[in-house]
Parts: sequence; structure tokens; C-alpha cells
Amino acid sequence: VAASAPASAWRRSAAAALLLLLGGWPVAGVPHTPKEVVPRTEASHPCSRPISRHVRKTLDREILRPALKAGMDAWPRGCPLDPERDLWGKHEKQKQRKRGSGTQWTCGLDGKVFKSEHYLDLHLERKHMNETPRGGICLAHYCELFDVCAGDAKFRRKQKEDGSDCDNATMATARNRCEEAMMRCFPLDQEVSRKLHAQYSKQYCRVLDCNVRIQQRLEQTLDLMPVIVLLILICLICFIVFSLVVCCVDYSDDILQFLVESGLASSGFVKRMTQGRDTARQSFGMDRTKCI
Repeated sequence: VAASAPASAWRRSAAAALLLLLGGWPVAGVPHTPKEVVPRTEASHPCSRPISRHVRKTLDREILRPALKAGMDAWPRGCPLDPERDLWGKHEKQKQRKRGSGTQWTCGLDGKVFKSEHYLDLHLERKHMNETPRGGICLAHYCELFDVCAGDAKFRRKQKEDGSDCDNATMATARNRCEEAMMRCFPLDQEVSRKLHAQYSKQYCRVLDCNVRIQQRLEQTLDLMPVIVLLILICLICFIVFSLVVCCVDYSDDILQFLVESGLASSGFVKRMTQGRDTARQSFGMDRTKCI
């Protein structure tokens, strides 16, 4: 009995050492305490930076740049779509992304480095809110105009086509906000802005209705179907061609013999084909005698 006590103690020590080496991997007979997951710190400001980024990107591509090309030299005072009034616009311009072994984000205001854009956003919110415009506009409030409230169209999760996630009251608020923005940004007293007002109001404001949104999503789904079918056909054709090439390479002798026996090819033609095939194999280092 006395001899078994040191052996038992040795087994416990060995198990503890093994647990330490495995970094906490559960071992039978040895208690394991899971590591506590620390929740990510979220921003306290009510204006969503990620959604604002999606709106800013689409707004610049579909409204601001086309309007400047059409002759809008300056934005009227009080225009909520004016880039100078963008709440997070200046913060976004102060971000520097460094690609390497790991993605790093640098604050252009004080040079501090962060492991992700989220933590850089937290830093900008805590330390540099003085760099935001007075009375800045939260672009996230205009996400319904471009249907990016759930994220960018390329990365958003699949939305329900039946419109069960659409709220009529929310859409009505978004429509009023859209019409007010168009009136302030594209006044009716000038010809250029009047045309843009009519165009953008019809394209973005009047379609802010749940029934219209359902139809738009259905059309987007139907538009993707031909592309998916085309990709499937291309993959199928490539597979058939590849299979034919493999069969011709592996069974070329049998195929040539069949052509001769059926009278579809002369023996001279088959001989030239065989010589050309052997020459090609030797050129590419695929001589079958060497492989065997």
C-alpha cells in the first residue's frame, strides 16, 4: 500500500503536466475550466458607423458624384447630404490601413495603432469627438434609401422576400426624411437642381414602400437566376470537355483502331496521328514508356 501512494501521486503530477502542455485540453479524470470569453466593447454613440459607411459609399457613387457632373457646384446651406456635414466623415478620412502579416489600423490624428477598425472607431469616439462637425448628420438614418440597413448588398445576410422584415411606419419615416433631404439639397429654383430633384425623388423617395421593396427584392433574385444557370452550364461544358480529353488520351489507340475498322479514317491518317501524339508526349515529358 505504501508503494502505491507515490505511484498515485506521480500519476496526478503527470496528468497535471500533460494538461499544462496541451494548453487546457480536456483530459479524462482531470477537471477542466473553460476560458472566459470577454465580450467586445461596443460603441456608445447611437449613430452606427458601419451602416454609415455603407450609406456613404452608395451615396457618393449614386447621388453626389453624378450631381457634381451634372453641374452642382456647391451644396445649399442646410443640405443633410453635404459631405461637410457628415458626422463621421472626417474620422473616416483619418483612418490608415496597413496590410501585412496582420491587418492594422492607424489613427491619423495621433498615430496610435489598433488591431481592427472597430477598436479604432472606439478610440475616435472616445478621444476625437472634437473633430466632428457641429450638428453633424448621421448617414445611418438614410440607410433605407439604398436598402443597406442590414449591410452592404454584397455582404448582407439573406433578406426575406415576403417583406415580413419591412415595417410600413419605418418606411413612411424614411420617405419623409428622403423628401426633405431632396428639397434641401436640390431646390426647385434652379434648372439643374430641379431636374436632379425630380430624378432622385422618383428613384429613391417614392419607392420607399413595403410593397415596392418586396417587388424590388424579387426582381433582384430573378436577375441572379440567369447568371447562376449560365455558371452551371459553363461548369458542365468544362467537365464534358475535360472528360473527353481524358478519354481521348487514355484510349487513343482504341479510338484510332475503331476509326480504321469502320472505314472513317485511312491507315495513313492514323499513322500520322499516332506519330504526332507520340511526338507531343515526348515534348511535354509524358512518354508512356518512361512512366511505366
